[in-house]
Amino acid sequence: MSKSLGNVIDPLDVITGISLEGLYAQLMDSNLDPLEIEKAKQGQKSDYPSGIPECGTDALRFALCAYTSQGRDINLDVNRILGYRHFCNKLWNAVKFAMRTLGEGFVPWEKAQLCGSESVSDRWILSRLSAAVALCDSGFQAYDFPTITTAIYNFWLYELCDVYLESVKPVLSRTDSEGQKQADICRQTLYTCLEVGLRLLSPIMPFVTEELFQRLPRRRAQDSPPSICVTPYPETSEFCWHSEDVDRQMEFVMSVVKTIRSLRADYNLTKTRADCYLQCIDSDTAALVQTYSLQIQTLSYSQAIYPVVGGDSTIPQGCAVAIASDKCTVHLMLKGLIDLEKEVTKLTAKKGELEKQMEKMMEKTAKNDYKEKVPVKVQEADAEKLRQNETELQKVKEAIENFRKMM
Repeated sequence: MSKSLGNVIDPLDVITGISLEGLYAQLMDSNLDPLEIEKAKQGQKSDYPSGIPECGTDALRFALCAYTSQGRDINLDVNRILGYRHFCNKLWNAVKFAMRTLGEGFVPWEKAQLCGSESVSDRWILSRLSAAVALCDSGFQAYDFPTITTAIYNFWLYELCDVYLESVKPVLSRTDSEGQKQADICRQTLYTCLEVGLRLLSPIMPFVTEELFQRLPRRRAQDSPPSICVTPYPETSEFCWHSEDVDRQMEFVMSVVKTIRSLRADYNLTKTRADCYLQCIDSDTAALVQTYSLQIQTLSYSQAIYPVVGGDSTIPQGCAVAIASDKCTVHLMLKGLIDLEKEVTKLTAKKGELEKQMEKMMEKTAKNDYKEKVPVKVQEADAEKLRQNETELQKVKEAIENFRKMM
């Protein structure tokens, strides 16, 4: 950015937002030459065709901390800042869900601690929380702000919201006595994650964290700090629950979940639940699948999870197959859930379209003057398109073959 070119962006415009016409008006009030103003207008129209959306102070602060790894010259992307504003919305939704889940009579334990009866989901999220605390601690010690923002962002978005909150919904809805005990422990774990997660984020996003912190109940109401700004920052010694074994187990579980989700997407099972047979290489893997069966079932939107050891003789016919890892193969039951003939007809038509597109592209690239007359960027785009079509065609052929085996 350069003041002489008129393309400097006022941080207040990022915080409150501004229209393209507003940016033009700022140029007209400057002391730039008319020719430079016109050039700057063209640049603004190219960079911000719809103006700059309102991003808020917290999102801008978070973005600037995340950008510090670039050195003195920062290539600031407003869309990335807007993404962090959406991250703030995610925080609001997470706390809103939690407050509804905790209930009005919830009383947190006086100290964040393990009781020994936590579920595998509880142990995993507390392990990830401890890892985030450690990363933030080392990040502040080294003035490495991108490490801090990445650790906090990943914990809140990809671990707490995307995995933990979704996986514990069946636990929180149980009404039997044993289920109620497990749900109470889950609520304590959830509170710890929210309270510590907000404290981790507070120095970077002080406004949204303060607002959300004031909505949470206190561990010790009589001597609780009045503001998150004066609450002690989480220390590694206080949260020493990190477990590499639990992390490895959950990494395996998520690879299985992602494979099931991918199969569901391939066969357009958007709302239909299907039985899932997980063929395991040994009994230890099968035991691990059984331990995490509720998490896998919930996160993959499956009807039921059946771990199978060894060969596939016990797995019924009519399943789509995909490899989740070297220790587990996913068999997703499709028979009776989809119209096989209709799917084959649809995929056959798609196969024909892809073959025509590839034939047309190959004719274009095979011309004698193609490499001389066509720009390099267009050639690269054509090559990438051809590769994508080849990959998609292969998947379509495999799907047709699998469907015909089920018929």
